[in-house]
Amino acid sequence: MDISFDYYKVFYEVARCQNITQAALNLCLTQPTVTKYIHNLEDMLQCKLFNRSQKGVTLTDEGRILFRQIKRPCQQMGRAEELLKEYTNSQSGKVSIGASELTMRFFLLPYIEQFQQRFPNVTVQIHSNSAPITASSLKAGENDFAVIISPIHEIMKELDLVHVMPVSEFQDIVIAGNRFSELQNRTLSLEELCMHPLVSMESGTTTRLFWDNLFEEQGLDLHPSIEVSSNDLIAPTVSHNLGIGFVPSEFARNYLLNYRVFQLHLNIPIPKRQILVLQNPMRPLTPAAQAFLDMLKQPVQESIGNGQPVLLHP
Repeated sequence: MDISFDYYKVFYEVARCQNITQAALNLCLTQPTVTKYIHNLEDMLQCKLFNRSQKGVTLTDEGRILFRQIKRPCQQMGRAEELLKEYTNSQSGKVSIGASELTMRFFLLPYIEQFQQRFPNVTVQIHSNSAPITASSLKAGENDFAVIISPIHEIMKELDLVHVMPVSEFQDIVIAGNRFSELQNRTLSLEELCMHPLVSMESGTTTRLFWDNLFEEQGLDLHPSIEVSSNDLIAPTVSHNLGIGFVPSEFARNYLLNYRVFQLHLNIPIPKRQILVLQNPMRPLTPAAQAFLDMLKQPVQESIGNGQPVLLHP
């Protein structure tokens, strides 16, 4: 039986509202037109779909069967119409992004600036948390996509079918203050570093996991004297001579330039880490979110407006 989807759309809205007048308003149709659609559909299906009363309409047994079958297609069609409306309105709408502290400060900001210049009608929401919390929020469908840093081996155990796309990379370094000036021109082992007070991120963070793994590869355990909750606290802690710190280079740049700290050199290479975009394929992207994601695949050549350094694509 060849029945236009418009009939089912009208039926769905009447069943949802349980009121023909309200359904007509929602559909931008007249009440007689909606009533005619329902009568025609009942004639074509040869069954009664609604019980009518002064209070409104309720579904018959046949109507409930039909409603269960067409509910999802009608909702999907409505969502498709919303996406097209967003697209025709210059991608108006909202983009929701999960981000770790590091990716927010030294990667996303210039992209947000560029995106808002191009799509001023779009609201950008940033939810900044640790990488595990950010990944969990992505899995729950709370964000369009997430931007976090490697390593993510433990996180990926909990995230089936999530798409992972590398978009940039950065370098971690070891820094110290003038209390440790005798180490400045030497090549040091991790074992030698363990003889001094150390400053690192707290346990459970991605950065701490990275350094724990590096120490473990050398048969050592990392036991910091001071643990902090934010990467941007490491350089000032080191500058006060409270220990030798492990930090992404961008977080130490101003301190290195001002000679408040200096970089130490190790006898092993420190692997670069990646900035990764995670996307849940079960959550289709809106045109606005897709436009932002496409932008992340391209390099940003300028720093943000306040002159802060940014991580660029290699």
